[in-house]
Amino acid sequence: MNSRIEPYTFVTFSRAPWSAYLQPWEQTMSRLAREHRVLMCSRAPRWQEVWWKLRLRELIRWRSTTITPNLVDFRPWPWTPRVLEWPDLDRAVEKLHVARIRTALHRRAWGNRITYIWHPEMVRMAGRFGERLTCFHCYDDYAGYSWLDEAGRRETREQTARLVAKADLVFASGEAMRETLPRDDVLVVPNAVDYDVFATAHDESGPPPEDMIGIPQPIVGHVGRLHRNIDFRLLAEIARRRRDWSVLALGPIPGSYPAEQQAAYDAFVREPNAYRIEGKPVAELPRYLRHVRVALMAYEVVPWTRRIFPLKLFEYLAAGKPCVGPPLDELVRHAEYVSIARTADEWTAAIEHWLANDSEALAAKRMTLAKANSWDVRCRQILRAIAAKLGDPMPEEQRER
Repeated sequence: MNSRIEPYTFVTFSRAPWSAYLQPWEQTMSRLAREHRVLMCSRAPRWQEVWWKLRLRELIRWRSTTITPNLVDFRPWPWTPRVLEWPDLDRAVEKLHVARIRTALHRRAWGNRITYIWHPEMVRMAGRFGERLTCFHCYDDYAGYSWLDEAGRRETREQTARLVAKADLVFASGEAMRETLPRDDVLVVPNAVDYDVFATAHDESGPPPEDMIGIPQPIVGHVGRLHRNIDFRLLAEIARRRRDWSVLALGPIPGSYPAEQQAAYDAFVREPNAYRIEGKPVAELPRYLRHVRVALMAYEVVPWTRRIFPLKLFEYLAAGKPCVGPPLDELVRHAEYVSIARTADEWTAAIEHWLANDSEALAAKRMTLAKANSWDVRCRQILRAIAAKLGDPMPEEQRER
């Protein structure tokens, strides 16, 4: 008789679809899919979003894709978008989306289900798939997004409160995030790193990638998503103060910038020693990061960024790189490993210090901390919490059977 517990099926909901720029939900779910099953569902688009993509003649990916045998990127149909202005029609569209997900699960005979929600907008997906458990993984300060108006912030706070109350388990990406959630049993599961990938950046031998050739050393820079709260004014100021440094901004620009941010970005790229490289898939980033001497987390300190746990932190540390960042709550908690800078003077002084005083011993210390904070470690934490809540054998016990 086979006493092995049936693998879990994670019916997981994120706001964005699967991409090469692996975010926390993709890092986590791709690992859980090694021994369990994952139906990765992105939110149904609103009709305005579909109309805008059609107007810009952007490709709309709507076909679901089997990424691995146990991991499916399930896409909503773009021709049945959400219509919030007509509530009855919107509810009908939502029911159709739910029915398609149920059918996909039934066809695969994927039982033992857990609903795993990454954004409070998907609170209405909880309890609709015969799941044994509902999890909410709060990886961001959603109501703090700079592009939301006040009505959007109120709606997001209300959705978050409903989901926190409804979920059986709530995870937060850091202590600062946990403190925002109205619940006493929130489990802290910080953002982590694909250690084996980023540790390869510590080997500085070999030439730089083709689009990095010609950038003179020393290179200091921000490697990651260039979202609306990247401080391009700061990067431009560092470039102006130290013409002997190359200041790099490498990463994708999600969407478009508001006018003020666009002006700051344009001013940065006009500096003669400023360099911009487009975003790369995560697996390629170490090839670039190995030639960065000091890694920057150039975030503006605003209500949203103050509580985030930057993905860059453990990625930089896994590469053995010295880091400089602003006084975000989670960076201050790791001040032993990150130089905290508040002014342009402090940023410049910290970079100058690390260019002159880094060592292999310090790099090894950073890498040791990063290795203890890998996504594999995080997934084991999540699975242990789920098994304990359900009364199932712990993952380690199950493998021994």
